[in-house]
Amino acid sequence: MKKLVLLVLVATGFIAKSQAYYKNALIFDANAGLEIYNTSYSFQSKDINNNKFDSTKTDKAGNRNFTFGLEYGLHKHLGVGARVKLNNYFTGNDSIKPTVKSNDFMVFVNYHPLKILPKFDLVLGGELGYSGLNYNTNNKENVILTGTGLYGSIYINPRVYIKRFGFNLKLYLPYVNYNNLTTNNPDINNYYTITRWKGDPSWGASIGIQYRFLKILSKAVTAATSVTP
Repeated sequence: MKKLVLLVLVATGFIAKSQAYYKNALIFDANAGLEIYNTSYSFQSKDINNNKFDSTKTDKAGNRNFTFGLEYGLHKHLGVGARVKLNNYFTGNDSIKPTVKSNDFMVFVNYHPLKILPKFDLVLGGELGYSGLNYNTNNKENVILTGTGLYGSIYINPRVYIKRFGFNLKLYLPYVNYNNLTTNNPDINNYYTITRWKGDPSWGASIGIQYRFLKILSKAVTAATSVTP
């Protein structure tokens, strides 16, 4: 009977190890990507009589980014984690070229629907968190525009593993919204304000690597090795 228990536990352990994703797994990922937004800018200006005038302008914006994340397998189909994304926006080719950067800090939930393929993991997920924007005009006045807001996305993220190491592709719909942006120039703030900078859901794509740290059923394997014949 003890030999049968040992055989079942060991076999279960081998099956678990062959799965690309499992409960208690700890997965680190690093990706390089590209985002393109349909943007809208809301402005508010004042005249010398303190009369306010509102306007909105639409445009496009894009960035290249690097993302780093860590996921914990809360359930055999469900993982939770945290992620940071560093963005560097594309700007024009004028003689005075601004520098536009932002940082996103997010929590995410991943759903892993497939459990039958040992080297393939299909991930469906969503993320939501804080974003900080820094727009440096690099002009002679050294005007810098800053703001904070909300970042989020929904995505599909297929992954392929070679043992613990793997590669992934991520396709996603990003959204960002900055309210009450301000500059380091009080004269500009008194008469001209960008009240909102919003990137409507557009598209993003990235490729990267991931590494899986923890094993499943450690208690079962320990119990199996402790059974005496």
